[in-house]
Amino acid sequence: MRSTMRRSIPKVNRIRGGDSVSSVAAVYDRRRCLNCCTVGAHRAPLQLGNPAIFKLSHYRILCALSVLLVSAPLYAQGPAGPATRAFDIDITGYWTPALHEDALERGNGPELADYGGFALNEAGRLWALSYDTSRLTLRHHQCEAYVLPYQMRAVGNFRIWEERDSHTQRLIAIHVWAQTTEGHRVIWMDDRPHPPAWAPHSFKGFSTGQFVGNALVVYTTHLKQGWLRRNGSPESDQATVMEYIVRHGDHLTVTTVVTDPVFLSEPEVRSNDYVREPGDHHAWLYACEDGEQITGRAPDVVPHYLFGKQPFVREYSQQYKLPLVASLAGAESIYPDFGDKIKNATEADGLAKLQPEPNRPSQTSRAIDPEPKDGDIHVFPIRDHTYLLTGDSGNIVVQTGDQGALVVDSGAGKLSDKVIAAINKLSERPIQFIVNTSMHAEHVGGNAKLGAAGTDPSLPGSFFDLQSPAGATGQLNDPAHHATVIAQNNVTVRLQAAKVPAEIVPADTYLEERRRKFHNGELIEVFYEPNAITDGDSILHFRRSDVIAAGDVFTTTQYPFIDIKNGGSVQGEIKALNHILSLTGYQHEGEGGTYIVPGHGYLSDEHEVLEYRDMVVIIRDRIQALINAGATLAQVKAARPTADYDTRYGANSGPWTTDMFIEAIYRSLKP
Repeated sequence: MRSTMRRSIPKVNRIRGGDSVSSVAAVYDRRRCLNCCTVGAHRAPLQLGNPAIFKLSHYRILCALSVLLVSAPLYAQGPAGPATRAFDIDITGYWTPALHEDALERGNGPELADYGGFALNEAGRLWALSYDTSRLTLRHHQCEAYVLPYQMRAVGNFRIWEERDSHTQRLIAIHVWAQTTEGHRVIWMDDRPHPPAWAPHSFKGFSTGQFVGNALVVYTTHLKQGWLRRNGSPESDQATVMEYIVRHGDHLTVTTVVTDPVFLSEPEVRSNDYVREPGDHHAWLYACEDGEQITGRAPDVVPHYLFGKQPFVREYSQQYKLPLVASLAGAESIYPDFGDKIKNATEADGLAKLQPEPNRPSQTSRAIDPEPKDGDIHVFPIRDHTYLLTGDSGNIVVQTGDQGALVVDSGAGKLSDKVIAAINKLSERPIQFIVNTSMHAEHVGGNAKLGAAGTDPSLPGSFFDLQSPAGATGQLNDPAHHATVIAQNNVTVRLQAAKVPAEIVPADTYLEERRRKFHNGELIEVFYEPNAITDGDSILHFRRSDVIAAGDVFTTTQYPFIDIKNGGSVQGEIKALNHILSLTGYQHEGEGGTYIVPGHGYLSDEHEVLEYRDMVVIIRDRIQALINAGATLAQVKAARPTADYDTRYGANSGPWTTDMFIEAIYRSLKP
C-alpha cells in the first residue's frame, strides 16, 4: 500500500558510530567546564520573559566564552578567523553540519537505551524506556517538526539571514531556516519581551538574542515537547534553552544549554559545529502529508512499552560489554568518578532502573503555572474576533461581533467585575450567550454576574419573555434582560441537585450530540462529550476562527479531573480527546492551524492535545495491565504507573492529586 506520507520515519540505529576516544574525551571535558562556568547561573527557575537572563556576571560570561574560543578550533579543524567586534559579527549564509563529533545523531540516530552522559532524571529515563518509535506511525505524529534542541543536531543544512529596518538599518531579527522539517526560526534582536506564560508554544520556541563579546547569546522559551535524542530521550514543554554562537572563519560553533525541570536533573550542555557553504544548494523543502499507515488500528491505541518490557534495553550494554546500569544512569554518568561507582555493579542494579522506584512518594509537577495570580484579568487575542481571558481560575473564551458577545465559561466568579470590564472593552454590544463546558465551579461561578450584565435581544416580546411563569427564579425570572446561559442538560440537573443559587444554573440546555448556533457571522458547534470529565461536558468549535474551547477535557496544568461520582470515565476522556484531534488541522509540520483553549493552562494546538491523549492512554494501559495481573488499588498506586509524567502533571495535595487520578482510572477499568 502506498503511503501518502513523503517523509520517511526516522530509524533508530543500533550500530555504534566511530568517534575517537580523544574526541569523546574532549566533548566531556568541555561539557564539565561549561557546567562549572555557565550552568550554575541557570539552576534557579527561569521566569518567562525576564530580561535579567542576560545579566550574567562578567565571570560567567568570560568563562563561557573562553571555553568556546579555546574549543572551537578543536571542532572546526581549521584556522580560526580574525577577532571581531560584536557589531561586526556576521553569521549569515549557508551552513552544513560537520559530522566529526555527532555523526551518529545526524545519521540513523543513537542506539536504544543509550542514556549515558545525559542528565535524565527518573521521569526522563522511564519516559524514554517506554517510548516505541512505532508511535510515529500515528497520523498526528507523522509530520511533526523537530524541537529546537534537537533541530540543531539533526541532519540537514541551515540558511541564516538578517531582517533589518528598511529606514534605520537596525537589526530586527536573525532568521534560521532548517532544511529538515522546513524549520523556520526567528531570533528577535530588538529587545522585545518574551510572551506571557499563557501564550502558545512552538517547536522552535520564542528566541531573543544579543551580542556579548564575540558571541551571539540566545535565550529561548515557549517550546513544545520533543526529543533531546531520537532514541526517546525526551525534552518537555517546560524546557528553556541558552545558546552561545561563535564564528571562526568559515566555521560556526553553537553551544547549547538545555534546562528542563521535568525530565533533566541538571542542565544538558552540548555543542554543534557547522561549515559555511559557498552557495545555495536549492533544496530547502520537506513536504509531508500524514496518512493512515496502519489501517484498522483502534483510535485509542498508542504504541509504547510497559515498564520493564522494553525488548531492546540490553543491546547497547551487551554489545560494548558494559554493566546495564552504565547505559541507564543519569547525570552521575557525566562525571569522572562514575567508573569507580559501577565497578561492582550487578544486573539487579540495572534492572531496578527499568521500573519506577516502588513505594516512593509521587513526584509533583515542576512546570510553571501559566495562570496569572495577580488579581487581574489578562486578554490574549486568539484569531479574528476570538479572545482568551485568563486570571479567574478557569480560562474564558470570548467571541465578539454585531450580535453581541458569546462567552465560553464564566470563571470562578471571584473576578467577575473585571471579566465584565474586559469584555466591555472588546465588544460594543453586551453579552448575549454564555456556554458552560462543565458543572465545575471554575466554569460556572461567574454565571450570575456575567448573565446579569448581558441581554439576549432575541427574547423581548417572545414567548419566553411573555410567558415567564409567576414566581420563577434565576434566569427564568426575567429572560429578556439576562444573557442566555447554555449547557448540556446534565450540567443543569447536577447543579440543581447540588442546590447552587438559581442564578448560576443554565436555563437553556441541550441533549443531542451536536448543537449548532450561527452567531456573529460564524458557525459555532457545541459537541457533547459523554462520560469524559463528567457526564455533562461540552466542547465548542468556532468554525471560521478555527478555535476549539475544550473545557476541562483538556488542560496543560494537571492530570484530567475524571470525576467518577459525576459520571466521568477514562474511556470517555480518551474518546473526547480523540474527538478534538478529529476536528483539528495543523498549519505546517504539525503545529499551528487549529487553536485549542484548555480549561486551564496555555493556548495550544493539536500537538499539546496529542501528547495529552498519549499520556492518558499510556497510563490507562499500565493500570489495566496491573489489574489484569490481580493488583489491588493500593498495589497499583505503589507501582507508580504515572512516574514518568508526575514531574509534569503530578500533585500530592490540593483538589486533584496523582493518587486521585490513578484511583479514577482504576475505578473506570475495574470490573
